[in-house]
Amino acid sequence: MNELNFCGIDVAKRSFVVGISSRKQTKTFTNNPKGIQQAVEYLKNCANLSLVVLESTGGLEIPLAKALHRADFRVVIANPRQTHQFAMAKSLAKTDAKDAKMLASYAKMLVLDDEVEKQLYLPPTPEMEQLEALVLRRTQLVEMRVAEKNRLHQVHDSQRESVQQLIAHFDRLIDELETQINQATAVFDDTLKKFNDIKGIGAITSATLM
Repeated sequence: MNELNFCGIDVAKRSFVVGISSRKQTKTFTNNPKGIQQAVEYLKNCANLSLVVLESTGGLEIPLAKALHRADFRVVIANPRQTHQFAMAKSLAKTDAKDAKMLASYAKMLVLDDEVEKQLYLPPTPEMEQLEALVLRRTQLVEMRVAEKNRLHQVHDSQRESVQQLIAHFDRLIDELETQINQATAVFDDTLKKFNDIKGIGAITSATLM
């Protein structure tokens, strides 16, 4: 039986480093569509690749994770706190190349400990992506409205009306977004019902928790 391979990928804004358990050298790719496709082809030539692990890096890893999933690789997006604890336990140094190799070791550990299935990455559906974008934008607007409300107590009297107009504008935009969120959540009736059954949780909070 051929030995299994495990892959770790350390993702940064402009590039990412791929480390494979059976290979001493890592390989660096540009973090753009061309580089992602090159990495997918590179990994397709890796025999018996059991699992690919990426760290969660604020969303930088998502395009690569989606491409790997489309290419039928098993992918886990790991919590950085857990991988850091793993590295500390193994006394592994921190560089991009060594991070990639560490993540490959972490992938092997997940497989050996039978911890993979419950952590496998599944990309969101287009409907879920739309809902996430709406909820994120609403959160941003709410934060901007709070900032203007705080500014209202500090601004010169001559500028008070301007701030009030801006707050009213945010009110309208947030109302519009909440209408869109309510419409977008219609396809998630079963999931929403679980949240709505909890006293005090409404549609917007439910969408945020999904």
